[in-house]
Amino acid sequence: MLLKAILVAIWAGFCVWDQYGPHLGFRKPLLAGVVTGIILGDLKQGLIIGGTLELMWLGMNNVGAYIPPDVISGSVVGVAIGILSGQGVAAGVAVAIPVAMLIQQVSMFLQTFNITLVHRADKIILSGDYRKIDKLQYIGMGLWFLSRFIPVFLAVYLGTASIEFITNRIPESIFTGLSVASKIIPAVGMAMLLTMMMKKYMWMFLLLGFVLVSYFQIPLLGLALLGLVFAGMYDLITTSKEKTANLETNINVIENDSEEELDL
Repeated sequence: MLLKAILVAIWAGFCVWDQYGPHLGFRKPLLAGVVTGIILGDLKQGLIIGGTLELMWLGMNNVGAYIPPDVISGSVVGVAIGILSGQGVAAGVAVAIPVAMLIQQVSMFLQTFNITLVHRADKIILSGDYRKIDKLQYIGMGLWFLSRFIPVFLAVYLGTASIEFITNRIPESIFTGLSVASKIIPAVGMAMLLTMMMKKYMWMFLLLGFVLVSYFQIPLLGLALLGLVFAGMYDLITTSKEKTANLETNINVIENDSEEELDL
């Protein structure tokens, strides 16, 4: 169990590197949950719990200075507890939300602390010793890694026995309610995503997709390819309009300049 807890914690640290680094997508709940499931020997539950959390947190994004709940730690710990406790999605969702909100506070503290590293880098630039900036980068990366490694390790390794103790004493009706809620929560995530996407002219694409799936029984892959075509056409049309508007503006500027020269 110790080795599995260490591997899961390392995976959580790697995911946060991806979040602030290459953005390969490992920070997403689905992928984070799948790999956690593989480490713990239950890929199926990793997919189910990770997919549920992915739908729940679809609309969770950084906007301005807002720091959202940490979906990485929530997903990894949620999948781990769901598998280790044997309660599946219900326990996973119940644990994921408070863990994500707790690590959110850690992220806020760490980002505030990292400002000191930025100020230190500014002073180093003035001195001209640029190699020291690399050390600050490694310090920042190490702090982010530990900010996920330590709490995830403690939650998985030390929390297993306590989770089993608690879950064995929770009435079955509670888990039944959580199971029902876990099926409703993805709809909330979809609603949050649609709220962000539903702009003035976007509703027609949503309606078209609904009609194609409901009445013409088009499979999801075909619908995705069709959506790609429409997205390309929409981008082409909007780009052409912008180019035409810019061209007309340039022509008007040239004509005005020519008229001013003639007046002189």
